[in-house]
Amino acid sequence: MERKPKTIYQLDSPFTTVSWPETSPQNQETILELLCSILSPIGQHRSNHITPSKGKRSKKRRREEEREKDGAGEPAGIPPTPEISTFIMVGLNGITRSLEALSQKSKPPAITTSQEGPQPQLNPETKPETITTEDPELKTPTEQPQETPPPMTQHFSAIFVPRSSQPSILHSHLPQLIATASLAHPSLPATRLVQLPKGCDARLCDALGLPRVSFIAILEGAPHSKALMELVREHVPEIDVPWLREVREQKYLSVKVNAVQTFAPVVEKEKKES
Repeated sequence: MERKPKTIYQLDSPFTTVSWPETSPQNQETILELLCSILSPIGQHRSNHITPSKGKRSKKRRREEEREKDGAGEPAGIPPTPEISTFIMVGLNGITRSLEALSQKSKPPAITTSQEGPQPQLNPETKPETITTEDPELKTPTEQPQETPPPMTQHFSAIFVPRSSQPSILHSHLPQLIATASLAHPSLPATRLVQLPKGCDARLCDALGLPRVSFIAILEGAPHSKALMELVREHVPEIDVPWLREVREQKYLSVKVNAVQTFAPVVEKEKKES
């Protein structure tokens, strides 16, 4: 087939995909061992003192049984959760919300509300919205403020992800979001994004006593995490966002146009039927 040369033009965007920090398989296994040893007290506490949920009906039946036993005697108290549990966050949604709050906090002072467009005007005398519900026993309305717990803005030491067992759409936003969230605490070491070895999901579930675990974050100052964080900071590099680094230099970058030389087939014109 006859071919003719053709030039294709492409515009290079500065907002390129941020690459994940690379870690050797040996270091990943060592990091996993230390991480599981830190998380194991949480799983032991859950397996010894917390009954796995079997549905709403089971919870309702258990509450009724506990109420009946209140007169006979108080049940044995459950010991407090391990200290490390207050420094651990599990789940993509909670980690993402906290990272977004930290990223918002790290905005430079020059980016003010006046540069973000019009903002809704708030009346100082306006009270927050409340939900009025009817108590069937007291027959009086009770007000419940419609509030959600604020996201955590404490610095993350590291975020661990078993990347190989998940689709990329779940974690493709993490490198850039973690890099901007780390700027909220410039005096602390940057948050590390750590890839865990393939097939580690079962070990993490056993360590935490949960049926499914995918994303784990450790806050700065977690107890018994010194050895783990020293290893992570030594072998896992910081996240590098090239276009964000270029923006800080405050230099003008011209548009890059890539000219790609290729060949296209010559399509013969069909003969018109007479």
